[in-house]
Amino acid sequence: MAKKQFLFLSLIVLFALLSFAACSGGDGGESAQGNDPASSESGETDEGSTDAADLGSPVSMNLGHPFPTSDYRAMAMQRFADLCDEYSDGNISVTPFPSQTLVTSQDALKSTANGSADIGMGSLSFNTSEVPALAPLDIQGIYDPDYFWETYEIIKPTLDKILETQNQKGLMIFDETDSVFYLNKKNQKDVHSPADIGGLRLRDHGMWIGKSISEWGASPQTVMPADIAVALDKGTVDGGFTGWGFIHSYRCFENAPYISYAKIAKSCWSPMAVNLDVWNGLSAGQQDIMIRAAAEAQEYGKDLIEEQFNTFKADVENSGGTIYYLTEEENQVFVDAAIPLIEECRQSSGELGNELIDALLSAPSNYR
Repeated sequence: MAKKQFLFLSLIVLFALLSFAACSGGDGGESAQGNDPASSESGETDEGSTDAADLGSPVSMNLGHPFPTSDYRAMAMQRFADLCDEYSDGNISVTPFPSQTLVTSQDALKSTANGSADIGMGSLSFNTSEVPALAPLDIQGIYDPDYFWETYEIIKPTLDKILETQNQKGLMIFDETDSVFYLNKKNQKDVHSPADIGGLRLRDHGMWIGKSISEWGASPQTVMPADIAVALDKGTVDGGFTGWGFIHSYRCFENAPYISYAKIAKSCWSPMAVNLDVWNGLSAGQQDIMIRAAAEAQEYGKDLIEEQFNTFKADVENSGGTIYYLTEEENQVFVDAAIPLIEECRQSSGELGNELIDALLSAPSNYR
């Protein structure tokens, strides 16, 4: 009987010990898992996801423009694409198509509007027939090119509204460089006044720029960029009037080396814009990155202009050409001659066009 009691008590003690060991083992296991550094770091990574993961699904966009890769505008747009990729950790991919391989300057606005290009850049001066509200931008002398960026800030709200009617949102814009008269080798002279271009056939780059050329007594001619060199060489046109940046990129100075540098207007207005349907399909984070990248690329483009102008001057000189700089008084004569176009434009550019005229006229100017 005593042996049975001892055996019973021994079993109770053994059971108690096993139960205690099991409980201790369970507590130890949970404690180890909770203090495991690898497990803790994994949890923080999942909870604090990377910026790219927060942006949503990756997106790929094309960007079409008319300039060769050596042009400062092309370089700035490549910078924009690179920054989008960098800031999004590869979530936003933008592929530039330079040199009219996706859009021409003439069709950039339409191609971006209909989605043929996700992002496009080209001169708005070619689109005033379809979008009359844009016409005031091309009246020569309506704003002072020395105050280009101040003028842009003033007109930007109206320009944004006009672009919205074309199913797109402007992201950045470029200083399209001061306009110059360029004359071919058959017309070796500086331009001091409208009399110096009277009767000449000058290449324009838009209807209302052509109207200004007509007011100065010359004959505007439409020539596509790819055909300019031959037209200048054969005398189909005697020269033209556009920004020195365009002349440099398309090497017009080789056939028209006599340059007269004017302070009448910038060559044109050419915003880089994104299709609104594409834009609205992006996440807020993706939009923020693109706006940031565009702002930085725009500043980058500004920094390139002086260097390219110095190269332009050297190239003109090496081609045997000259650059004459119009005086303030000479510029004023050209500005005054184009003033009647402002009222003409008011009659045909609609409500947004008139809003744009008022904004342009409110900008600081040395001519008013």
